[in-house]
Amino acid sequence: MTETKKRSTTKLVAPTVMMSALANVLGYLAIPLGATRIHFMQLPIIFTGLALGAIAGGIVGFIGAAVTAITLPTPNPFVLPGNFILGFFTGLLYSRLRRMKPPIVPQLVSVLVAVAIQFPYTYVTDVYLAATPRPLELFTILPLLFVEDIICVFIAHLVLFRTDITQMLSK
Repeated sequence: MTETKKRSTTKLVAPTVMMSALANVLGYLAIPLGATRIHFMQLPIIFTGLALGAIAGGIVGFIGAAVTAITLPTPNPFVLPGNFILGFFTGLLYSRLRRMKPPIVPQLVSVLVAVAIQFPYTYVTDVYLAATPRPLELFTILPLLFVEDIICVFIAHLVLFRTDITQMLSK
């Protein structure tokens, strides 16, 4: 392995591990909101997908959802692949759209399309495999995930717009 390749791999592994850990910490910090909880563990997933690409975003999505998957009222292992989908497709789409202006547009579009890809998986696994009641899924869980993801993309945008993370990691 060449020195340049080794250095770039290291520069991707360290932030991916840190973002995975941060997502798990944020999974513990859920804010009670009526009968449900709001959390922002998707923030590191979305941020990593936008800043580091599809593979890193998917890895952070999968590993970073572990705490959320086990701390749900009924533990749900299907949360892990669902968040992989969110991180992977956010990164994949953003890599193709990043030249659009203003910068929030490709970031928002990438997350919205990734969410549109994630939601059928989430619905099927939650309702048919994890036995979540259909009304709860349709009228509470999916809308709450949508709102959390939109808030997270705007927070990620503020950080990405102020600093060029990709350029810092390529040095």
